[in-house]
Amino acid sequence: MLLLGAAGNSGRLIAAELAARGLSVRLAGRRRGPLEDLARALSAADGATTAGVRTVEAGDAASLAGVIAGVRLVLSTIGPFARQAGPVIDACLAAGVPYVDIANEWAAVRGLLDRGDQARAHGVTLVTGAGFGPAATETLVLRLAGQMGTVPGLVRVAAAAEVAHRSDGVRQTIQESLSQGVAMTYRDGQVVREALGRGATVLTFGGAQRQMLPGPVGDLETARLASGAANVVAYIADPAAPGSGTGSWAWAEATGPDGQTFTAELRLGEGVRATAAIAAETARRVLAGARPGAWTPGQLFGAGLVTDATGAEVAVDGQPAVPGMPAGGMR
Repeated sequence: MLLLGAAGNSGRLIAAELAARGLSVRLAGRRRGPLEDLARALSAADGATTAGVRTVEAGDAASLAGVIAGVRLVLSTIGPFARQAGPVIDACLAAGVPYVDIANEWAAVRGLLDRGDQARAHGVTLVTGAGFGPAATETLVLRLAGQMGTVPGLVRVAAAAEVAHRSDGVRQTIQESLSQGVAMTYRDGQVVREALGRGATVLTFGGAQRQMLPGPVGDLETARLASGAANVVAYIADPAAPGSGTGSWAWAEATGPDGQTFTAELRLGEGVRATAAIAAETARRVLAGARPGAWTPGQLFGAGLVTDATGAEVAVDGQPAVPGMPAGGMR
């Protein structure tokens, strides 16, 4: 398989997770030197043998076609995905190669999911949001929806990541999302755009009060699809608020038609490492066989994916969740 952006912070961690799963990885990026350094580090750490290194310009169709030729799957870490994912997806469709990314921008996640007909026509599996944030809140919503046994009237989700090192790519992705100055929600099944900061609130999860605001993140789309709810809000941490430093947490709340509310929380360690494990496990399962189309990780592999990949702790209404229940997914 091919790992795009392998020498970046997320890429290096994903490469290690892929190697730990026994997958042969071709490392790709803009500069050969860091890729070769990574290949040597992987070999020294656990004896992993990579499938070589290749330089690539992600915006150049010919360069992408050359590096994708002969691989079984492409896993992309190159953001901002709203700008960078399109050409890579196009190249994967043309080559008939499955694609997985770690996008967490609403526009990127929705954009990939809107390409389901194209993916099925080419017999290709496309997966987006395979990282902390979208996948973590999605697993909680799947569990709540399964427990409720009905479509919620309102779903709210939030994620707060503890990150040891925020890479330039992650910073650019966050800045691009927030630079639009738009808060997005679903109301009565329609996307509503308002000024960023509108709807700001304080949520309590992970044992801390957190200043949050609705944001244009991928969680908004994955929560809507996982629940079927017409009203969905996805919160992000207020950039001006101090971090809690208590690990990475995801939170979800679902309110039924009768007004009864259910909540769930998920705890992980460092956020980028969690993303690496989720992305690598998603890629492994896609390689093992997944139906063509455009999907989220939870749509394909159910609520158990994130806990299987990371060992995350999940509680529903304050009680430890039964592992893998309900699993959901579309196998």
